[in-house]
Amino acid sequence: MAAITIDQIKHQPEYLALTRARSRITWTLSIATFVVYFSVILLIAFAPDSLGEPISSGVTSIGILLGLGVILFCLLVTGIYVYYANKVLEPLKQAVVRKLEGAV
Repeated sequence: MAAITIDQIKHQPEYLALTRARSRITWTLSIATFVVYFSVILLIAFAPDSLGEPISSGVTSIGILLGLGVILFCLLVTGIYVYYANKVLEPLKQAVVRKLEGAV
């Protein structure tokens, strides 16, 4: 039985596909989250008065709506990642494992 080294695993096409797919989704979702979060932070920093404006004639302000929007966006991003991990990353991981089990 030949031992499999880390370098052999790193050069397998299935492993490379897994790492590329994981990097693609994590960078995309991270950038989207940073843009939304820092947009709200910059709005708080440079236009704080606009956040206190009430929506129509009610008591709910634009700031509350934006805060809830950020929370909902983060929940959406988490859901997208979970869906992608189950549909794309897990099958790729299983392919790597099957290939390693076949090599041992």
